[in-house]
Amino acid sequence: MDSSSDPLTAHPGMRHAFRPGAMTIGVITPLEGFTGAIPTMNRHAELIDRAEAAGFSTVWVRDVPLLDPSFGDTGQIFDTWTYLGYLAARTNRIALGTASIVLPLRHPIHTAKAAASIDQLSGGRFLLGAAAGDRPVEFPAFGIAHATRSERFRESLQFVRRLTEESFPKIDSFLGHLNGTADLIPRPVRGRLPIFMTGRGGQDLDWIAAHTDGWQFYLLPFEQQQLNIQRWRRLTGRDDGGFKPFAQSMYIDLTEDPTAAPQPLHQGLRLGREPLLEFLQAWQAIGVDQLMINFKQSRRPVAEVIEEFAEYLLPHFPPGPGGDEGR
Repeated sequence: MDSSSDPLTAHPGMRHAFRPGAMTIGVITPLEGFTGAIPTMNRHAELIDRAEAAGFSTVWVRDVPLLDPSFGDTGQIFDTWTYLGYLAARTNRIALGTASIVLPLRHPIHTAKAAASIDQLSGGRFLLGAAAGDRPVEFPAFGIAHATRSERFRESLQFVRRLTEESFPKIDSFLGHLNGTADLIPRPVRGRLPIFMTGRGGQDLDWIAAHTDGWQFYLLPFEQQQLNIQRWRRLTGRDDGGFKPFAQSMYIDLTEDPTAAPQPLHQGLRLGREPLLEFLQAWQAIGVDQLMINFKQSRRPVAEVIEEFAEYLLPHFPPGPGGDEGR
């Protein structure tokens, strides 16, 4: 495969975020434990500095346009693209990703322009995680029918692909029209954006495998997740030399007692670092390419947790070699 079309071999963000055959660990902003829907964002930039220095491979930024108190979590509260521009200037190696941009709520030209800009500003460290949207209250605010989100997602993703990968494209879509007389600038550093699907978004898995560069999914029991990953591998042809990563997101509350037995949380676990290491090794063994950690349920200061990860856990799951090549 030509390196200009392969996001793993050509893209610094992909190379830092993933190591084929092994698992890496990323973090989801905000890096704090909090109750209710709104985080404090205290020392948020310092904590991301610590995560990069500790050896986390990726920092994922969420896209939550409006506060819905009933949903229980508004992410890192800042505008996604503004925050990523700030992080692109502040960080040097860690891959920067969205988990995820709600494609149906944004025009694909705006998404493509912003994503390519972050990729350029970060030296090629950007990964575009995309979702169809799971907060119904947001759709009427944008004048969009919630029931159309799956179709709009497919159309938006294809629009973004063509804008970022073709020169002066001709696009005829219900989202807009280009007749070959206008083009997108800037372009992605390596000629394309790695695009990840979050969840299913109303799509067939065959379609996701064919049209995206990776899949972000949620915590499932080991046996069920293993079957999920095996199907993903069959559809993406990893056995034939391709590589489309599978990432698993979850909440982790790391206890002060390193031996504390696991206790279930919603989409996560509360446990000590010794049993956590066993879980990490087991997830790696079934084929998870990256574990994406959300600290919202953490009862300890996340700075302490990051240091414990750096000393005891991350040496077993280091990031890949890329990250600062384009800077």
